[in-house]
Amino acid sequence: MAEKMIELEVKVTMEEMKKIGEFCRQEGVNFSEWMRKLALKEIENREKEKRDSKS
Repeated sequence: MAEKMIELEVKVTMEEMKKIGEFCRQEGVNFSEWMRKLALKEIENREKEKRDSKS
């Protein structure tokens, strides 16, 4: 069974959105998928830092 996806609001300025939109078009990436991957990678990095600092 596929996971249920939810809507997530991200607040950015118009200038930021222009930069993001331009990047996504140039790189051929889907903004939502790209942001999801970035967020999950950041969580992974922070969890690793916490584990490393406890060692």
